[in-house]
Amino acid sequence: MAEIKHYEAGARASRVTEYKDMLFFTGHVAAGKQPTIEEQTQALLQRLEGLLEDYGSDKNHILSASIYLRNMEDADGMNSVWDKWIDEGCAPARLCVQAQIAEGYLLEIALIAAKK
Repeated sequence: MAEIKHYEAGARASRVTEYKDMLFFTGHVAAGKQPTIEEQTQALLQRLEGLLEDYGSDKNHILSASIYLRNMEDADGMNSVWDKWIDEGCAPARLCVQAQIAEGYLLEIALIAAKK
């Protein structure tokens, strides 16, 4: 039976859970509260790239992305950054919904990725 590994586990959640060669990342926000959706998206995607690398993956191994926006009117701005970030032919399965997010943050993203 394959072992389930929990990284940076807290009382409610682990930052990352690993099962076989799959990585399940909790939702993340940008490291700062940048004023525009484009800036927050760019900062968050850079943060996620680092996390993916730390756990043996990269953006081209993302299987699924769940994107939560404070306001759906920000979807075009977020997509303008996302579309430049994703390499052609590597777009993951994705959902994008409106959600209540902590004050000052415009989006949150949770990922599922395969290890390289």
